[in-house]
Amino acid sequence: MYSFLNKYGQALAFGIGVLITIIFLASIFSADDTTLEMLQANDKTAETYETDIFNFGISISVILTALAFVVALIFGVVQMASNPKGSLKGIAGLVGLLLILFIGYSMASGEVTDPEIANAIEKFETSQEAELTEGNLKFISGSILTALVMIGLAILTLIVFGIRGIFK
Repeated sequence: MYSFLNKYGQALAFGIGVLITIIFLASIFSADDTTLEMLQANDKTAETYETDIFNFGISISVILTALAFVVALIFGVVQMASNPKGSLKGIAGLVGLLLILFIGYSMASGEVTDPEIANAIEKFETSQEAELTEGNLKFISGSILTALVMIGLAILTLIVFGIRGIFK
């Protein structure tokens, strides 16, 4: 199995991605004309939020994300078990990520100040019959802050190693 995935894994993943994209786009473009016109007009009525032409894309994204999470978890545990000393850097990185997330969560207020965001939350709560609590909003804000910090660190790393590569 390893040799098959090593040889054909990238092509297989690319092919599956293309197939899923084609199915998703076909489901969107095969919608009735009324729905397509409503979406192209950027209509903000309640009917727009009730359309289900994007359900396949959302569902397959959730499934693929869960699958990737499970596979990464399994391979991570196997790697840690086979090389515990070498996995210390990965554990340190995970602890750092959780620390950034905790700091972002602690700094977040959990209150909505922007009227457009409040309107979007109200529409979400109405359509989904759910409630976003202060803890949910703090977690969302902390996660966004964590993502921004990680993007900043990635850009900084690219710059630093790019400059380092010039002098090597």
